[in-house]
Amino acid sequence: MCDNGVCRKVCVFYQTYGENSAEVELLRQFRDEVLRQTPVGQTIIELYYQWSPVIARAMEKDKEFKEEVKEMIDEVLGLIEREAE
Repeated sequence: MCDNGVCRKVCVFYQTYGENSAEVELLRQFRDEVLRQTPVGQTIIELYYQWSPVIARAMEKDKEFKEEVKEMIDEVLGLIEREAE
């Protein structure tokens, strides 16, 4: 989801699922088709780009934290998938 070129190696979603995974593709689609369409969504995107590198580095150092972040993202993915149906 870090298509702005800032965080290829330190992107939370890439680190969690892999750069070309179905999960990352779903998140890209949600970003582009939903979040970018509103000012609040655009703010969420900006915050993600701001904090993702910091969170990703913390995930590299703390495997328990990485698992907790993955669980949260999995829940969000489930919500997105249900809404897309």
